Amino acid sequence: MRTIPLVTLIMAFLVGCGASEQESEVTIIPVPSDKKSVEPAVARLLQATGNDVHLAMDDPMKWMRHGSALFANSYYQEAASSFREAITINPQMPQATYLLATALWKENKQEEAIQYLQVALELIPDYDMGWRLLAEWQLERGETTRAEESARIAFELNSTRIGTRYILALSMMDSGRYDDALPILEEAMNNNTAPRWIYTLASQCYRHQGILDKSEQASENSGPPLADWPDPMFQHIPNLIMGKSELSRYALHLHEKSTPSKALPFLKKALIADPEHTNVRVALSMTLQEMGQLNQAEELLQGLIGEPNANYWKQYASVCISKSEWETAHEYIGYAIELDSNNANAHDIAALIASSQGDSLNAIEEWEMAAQLHEKERNWKHVELSLAYAAEKGELSLDGLRLLALSQVELKHIDEAKTTVHKLLTKNPNDEVALELQKRLHSE
Repeated sequence: MRTIPLVTLIMAFLVGCGASEQESEVTIIPVPSDKKSVEPAVARLLQATGNDVHLAMDDPMKWMRHGSALFANSYYQEAASSFREAITINPQMPQATYLLATALWKENKQEEAIQYLQVALELIPDYDMGWRLLAEWQLERGETTRAEESARIAFELNSTRIGTRYILALSMMDSGRYDDALPILEEAMNNNTAPRWIYTLASQCYRHQGILDKSEQASENSGPPLADWPDPMFQHIPNLIMGKSELSRYALHLHEKSTPSKALPFLKKALIADPEHTNVRVALSMTLQEMGQLNQAEELLQGLIGEPNANYWKQYASVCISKSEWETAHEYIGYAIELDSNNANAHDIAALIASSQGDSLNAIEEWEMAAQLHEKERNWKHVELSLAYAAEKGELSLDGLRLLALSQVELKHIDEAKTTVHKLLTKNPNDEVALELQKRLHSE
């Protein structure tokens, strides 16, 4: 059968409905309006899904797949049009309705998005993740009471989802009910399975209750929430991503948030789509290294097409460290620091290399520099760790000792902090930083 070119998909097709030719309704298969800007891989995909629709205009599943292909590559307006056609043919399609709602939300048509999401939930009232999504959207719109109602339904349907627990607690906190939110968070923390973002909310709750020691302890383990919660309604979308930017963004997201085995195929796909994307190449090299494929990880770096950046040279240094090629690693981490002198991790790597080469003085200097940069991010764990490594190699500078003491106080490592403060005061009984930290220790 002759393949229909992409441009012909913009044509109007008649839908057979038993009416006269003049009365027939015209249905347009949606495609990007600026076809020149469509990447070839995306164009081929849309040509295939659009052709499927053209051959079966009354098949709602064909419309939904075409809409999903548009959605996956960030053509949300066109995707919404395709999903509308699907549910016009068959209103009993919760997934198409759910995807329509999300496409509308991404177009910032919030009220209409919520309306369609509620329609989807009428079709699948036991879908707890849909109720959680509704709660998220309501929170974003400042509809706190409605958000809590939706989150509570999701929680009652499935209390094991940690993301639902997070949204429910957050909705309570938004209405000022920190006392009610805290037990929901503590239940997860007591099981020692809570992700870092649960501790972020708990730290805020403790602080509002005036329990500052627990607030600080929770803050030590805190971190940002996921950008998107996993949702089976979208599980087919990643396989339809063909655009360079969309592929790269999703692959790097998986590299950061998921396992190497899950990230690997998408990183490979993203690199094929955009071989000049340095960070994708670096992420793929890191993934291969984590999976024990060191030679392949190095070959990827050797095949760089784009411009090297600090991440590239850090990863190259890491590969060299794994191969005990210390001189080359030293050279490469130097390039990384030249490109980004404020990269704390680069200085940590430089310190490790110097230490392995027997250059303790330089190692201490690099670890102290890393600690100073970690302090700017208030990453006290890394401050203490960098300085602990440095202290194993020799005497810290006075500034290094002061920073180590501060990190230990911030982390509530009281005994270690007392030892470091004592060391500072032995060197100088009038050390102002040490005296101030000593006051904090006494008060706590």
